[in-house]
Amino acid sequence: MNPATPSRPNSARHNLFPETMLAQAPAASAAVPAARAGSKPSAKAQAGAPAAGDELGRLKRLGFTSLAECLLSVPKEYVDCTRPLTRVLPANIGQQQYLILSVQDIKLFDKSGASTRNWRQVFRATMGTSDETGQRVEVTFFGNCWPCKEVERGDLVHVHGTLVFGYGRLSLDRPSFVEPQSRGVITALYRGKPGQVSGESLALGVSRALHRIEDAECLLLAQAGLRESEFLSRTGVTGQEFLRRLHQPTSLKEGEAACDLARELSVEAIIRKAAAAKTRPPVATSAIPISRDFVQTLISELPFPLTADQVTAINEIVSDLRSAFPMRRLLSGDVGTGKSITFMVPAAAAYDAGAEVAILAPSQLVVSQLARELREMFPGLPVCEVMAGGKIGDGICVGTTALLKAAAKAKRTFDIVITDEQHKFGVDQKLALVAKRTNVLEATATAIPRTLAMVHFGGMDFSVLRTCPVAKRIQTRITKDDDIDRVDAFIHKVIAQKGQVAVIYPRVADEAETPDEGPGMVSVIEAGEAWSQAFPGRVGVLHGKLSTEEKAQVIQGMHAGQFDILVSSLVIEVGVTLPSLKVMLVNNPERFGVSQLHQLRGRVARKGGSGYMFLHASGPLQDDAMERMRLLCECADGFELAERDMDSRGFGDVEDDSESQTGSTRTLFWGARITHQELHAKALGQNELQIPASAVVPPNDQKTPARTMRTNTLAR
Repeated sequence: MNPATPSRPNSARHNLFPETMLAQAPAASAAVPAARAGSKPSAKAQAGAPAAGDELGRLKRLGFTSLAECLLSVPKEYVDCTRPLTRVLPANIGQQQYLILSVQDIKLFDKSGASTRNWRQVFRATMGTSDETGQRVEVTFFGNCWPCKEVERGDLVHVHGTLVFGYGRLSLDRPSFVEPQSRGVITALYRGKPGQVSGESLALGVSRALHRIEDAECLLLAQAGLRESEFLSRTGVTGQEFLRRLHQPTSLKEGEAACDLARELSVEAIIRKAAAAKTRPPVATSAIPISRDFVQTLISELPFPLTADQVTAINEIVSDLRSAFPMRRLLSGDVGTGKSITFMVPAAAAYDAGAEVAILAPSQLVVSQLARELREMFPGLPVCEVMAGGKIGDGICVGTTALLKAAAKAKRTFDIVITDEQHKFGVDQKLALVAKRTNVLEATATAIPRTLAMVHFGGMDFSVLRTCPVAKRIQTRITKDDDIDRVDAFIHKVIAQKGQVAVIYPRVADEAETPDEGPGMVSVIEAGEAWSQAFPGRVGVLHGKLSTEEKAQVIQGMHAGQFDILVSSLVIEVGVTLPSLKVMLVNNPERFGVSQLHQLRGRVARKGGSGYMFLHASGPLQDDAMERMRLLCECADGFELAERDMDSRGFGDVEDDSESQTGSTRTLFWGARITHQELHAKALGQNELQIPASAVVPPNDQKTPARTMRTNTLAR
């Protein structure tokens, strides 16, 4: 830190720049934890256990509606605990092994690396162990070290992990204790949902659901669209036997074969649903008689030229709106490529042609910004802003989710519904404004996996904006504790050059934590106070608990140069433009998804030039979190990020009437990793699944009022 700058309190400094690993760090204990017979389940597993009368608990966050549905999950891997090693051989190095070792010593360390005996402060526990020949093996646990508390010197411990050799010693990478009930069998490990549901919690749910395997078989057949006889003919086993092999295989080969079959069934289900979603019959009242000449007039009178991508996308949207087939289109454009004006032009032209238009935005800040831009770009165009407690008025309706309630109260449906930043809304929210005749346009920089699946397999058309009006280059880096001083010095340098910095925290205020949520995190409010001590009078604090007026004052302070640093929650993820922002520092990035991090990165260098994004995580990162961080560092293209995120997370439900997801929920099997390349390959060989659309145009909906042309509405 610059000596001229007042030092921050020691208690806050560590949280201001939480520790992260440049390379992948050892993860916390995996999903077979317990040191001895009779030990209790880990804290994570207990957190996932349901309360009395609630058989699912946290597992509802995975999209499950019954305990039996837990069996429609695919293990991420299997641990073979059938043959323990008591003697380590050179041939075992580099392989996953189940070992029985004798404990020689135990050393405990806190987050700073200092030795401690206080178990509440323990962040790292290192056990010195040996095999039956005396060969020493070092076993280190990070994060959740409580199972080690039950271990004493001289105990024999059952552990699993990968044997590695480095720095002249043997160690066990990513170790886990093997519970007594897991010894001598093949144990399935599962994927959870980062920050919400641990893999251990799902494993516990699967264990409790096994007695309902018949119910799970019925669910499987119904969701796969197969009869019992068809499933048996297709797979060679009954549904019950397949589920048994999936969760309780007698060998690794049997379990892996069951996983392959689960993936194949999932692929077929996705293709079948997407093909059905493509079958949209024409609706005569869907067509909006937009004048193409009027659209060109609107474009020519804009205060800036449009890119070729924007013009192409506008023409594609207008073509959809003029047809009798209700539009289902994705407008994908990276942050800064001009998505807003691209959907505003067709919206204004459609309103002029008599259509009822609604724009759904993720926050009050975005609603205000869109409404202001509509009025500036199209003088005379009436715009109605609908926020909490508001009512629907005349003109194009721009609103938060409050628009859903207002529309229902007014019994109002729309001819066009535009969802800005579609990944911020659930499917049920987006469909609440949609009637059979409604044209739907979803705009985003990083589409949710479900939407991309619809794009790839016929349920949705898409337009892509790839050209950015200004040239910019943003470098993304994962930093660690050793980099704190360098990041600190860099922030001082940027501020000295009249640049601004945003520091993001996932939590607004101090809240109760659960074991599934990981180590403690500093809040926006607490961090704001610490940053203000280091930069008196130069720090703005922004979060969702502020009033609309207070938020506007902070943003205005950033625009006016009153503040150098913005300490914020995720509220600035979308729709907030800060022209002088050069650095984005994200704390606990493992708490955010790929699309959220990419949107945050898009706030940087809006006027072009160089920008920087630093990702600071608290403690070691789990594999899935590290995968997301690395993906952000490797890729800057929003559409490519969305595709790779889709491969990683799954696709969600591609049915048009799905009501329960934001894109990361399961399709047929939770946890099945399927790439879009696999789906394409399968789709090419499944032409019989393509269902032809009806050629019959239904009669006009008599309940729909006739549109009135509003050619004179826009004062030009």
